[in-house]
Amino acid sequence: MCGICAGIGKNDQIAYVILGLKKLEYRGYDSSGIAFLRNKKLEFIKSVGQIKNLEKKIPNELKENIVIGHTRWATHGKVCEENAHPHLSENKKIAVVHNGIIENYESLKTEFLSDKKFYSQTDTEVFANLIELQKGKNLAKLIQATKLVKGSFAVAMLAENDENIYLAKKASPLYVAINNDGAMASSDISVFANKFDDFYILEDDEFAVINSKNVCFYDKNGKKIKKNSVFLNNFDFKEENLTEKYFMLKEIKEQPMVLRKTYFKYFAEDFFSKWDLEIIKKFKQFHFVACGTAYHSALLGAQYVQTFCKKECKVSIASEFRYGNEIISKNCLYIFVSQSGETADTIACASLVKNKGCKIMCVTNVPYCTLNKLADFVLPTFAGKEIAVASTKAYVAQVFTMLIFALKLADKNFQEQIKQFVLSYEIPSLDKKFLKEIFKFKKIFFIGRQKDYVTSLEAALKLKEIAYINCLGIASGELKHGTLALIDEDTLVVAISTEKSLKDKVESNLQEVKARGGKILLVSNLQHDIEVEFLINIATFSDYLMPIVSIVPLQQLAFEYAISQGYNPDKPRNLAKSVTVE
Repeated sequence: MCGICAGIGKNDQIAYVILGLKKLEYRGYDSSGIAFLRNKKLEFIKSVGQIKNLEKKIPNELKENIVIGHTRWATHGKVCEENAHPHLSENKKIAVVHNGIIENYESLKTEFLSDKKFYSQTDTEVFANLIELQKGKNLAKLIQATKLVKGSFAVAMLAENDENIYLAKKASPLYVAINNDGAMASSDISVFANKFDDFYILEDDEFAVINSKNVCFYDKNGKKIKKNSVFLNNFDFKEENLTEKYFMLKEIKEQPMVLRKTYFKYFAEDFFSKWDLEIIKKFKQFHFVACGTAYHSALLGAQYVQTFCKKECKVSIASEFRYGNEIISKNCLYIFVSQSGETADTIACASLVKNKGCKIMCVTNVPYCTLNKLADFVLPTFAGKEIAVASTKAYVAQVFTMLIFALKLADKNFQEQIKQFVLSYEIPSLDKKFLKEIFKFKKIFFIGRQKDYVTSLEAALKLKEIAYINCLGIASGELKHGTLALIDEDTLVVAISTEKSLKDKVESNLQEVKARGGKILLVSNLQHDIEVEFLINIATFSDYLMPIVSIVPLQQLAFEYAISQGYNPDKPRNLAKSVTVE
């Protein structure tokens, strides 16, 4: 998490950095801050909460041309101004903003910095003091300090009496752009849009020194290296205008458009090459790896490949995969799913597999990201920029893309069915008559079988993320193996039922709920014989398309629940859009 933006140039850079931080706010909004050189001395301004709170604290007359900035998702230390970045060394000669985690910060503190006074609970303040402790010029100090730390970092550093910005990168994204007016560094290339023509990508263990006229790159030994720039014109940075009160609602409503665009890319343009498909067909197993919402889409992706291609599939949570003594085989294609392509756990797993000499494919929504650089095959999604932290259209794009991939891999000619689906599907209006009754429940379970079970997991996650309800998604058949003990008259069970062959089984589970006094919300396109308290009827399409159809009203339900409680669904507490720490 966390976002870094730094600017240096002829003009006032504070406004540019603040604008950049706003574009990075999806990476964390617990606190923010800037540090700058004023009369060759370091000064800083920090604030808790969103960037707008920081803006209010910056005097209108403050105009500085060397600035580093940060928007934080808290890892080490509570959310407070003391823990906000930038962090300064004790002697106030070094200022640092940092995205990542210094895993050995406690031992560094004990071994090297026992005589230092610390003003925060963060690993980053330790890093700032560690840099200051090193010998030599400022670049040499930064390089030497990074050799002592374990973990991940994207760092921008300022030093007293030094009109340069210093950068370091390992396992967290960092980019640089420069033109005649100056230079910027950022965690996301969208910050450079409409200001620069091209940019540079820092790789792991690379460093940079930027000033208003040029940028120089260095390896971990301090030796100068040459890098090629990437044209910014290759990327779509269309600004997302808020046409609804909240981005989440806007993005829910955009899902039909996302489906149509995805269909066009993969069928009309034949985006994924037949040559790649022929290579992929030779693999005997497929292993999907992902986190959070992407993990749920991977569960469906595995079901599609197993159903249509008759290939053995496995799905792992990325944070568990690395530590589970997995048997890694060259007969297996490893598929890593991440909206941003910068998810730290997922990248770590992809690197592990790559280093074992195995082939990997990634499913991402960002054209140039760390996962894409690692991958042998890239399966892009076309959701467009998603602003709300809780994923809606990106999830649907992942599911639909992996469905198309499975069908193409199996040589199944379902193109006409899918075409009719994307042309006819529209977001349904959620009947709000019963919502006030739903909002009374604080104990909620989502249940389903097979693909509907995956939908129950994703629906429960959405409600947790934005309405802060301690709910659970479980397989319907597992109710009687423990969870039924929690069912009483104050419980709502949301049942997803779209698979005709399993209708009777679901009804049997719902009878178990009714017998214990639980209330039922049924989400289904089938004619059920059981009486329920609440019902959401959904449209009927082919079975393999129903996970897309059934999740949408549950996204809407989570949204409405959050609004009813006075929460902002776009920026839920404690969360960030891009999870770049393990």
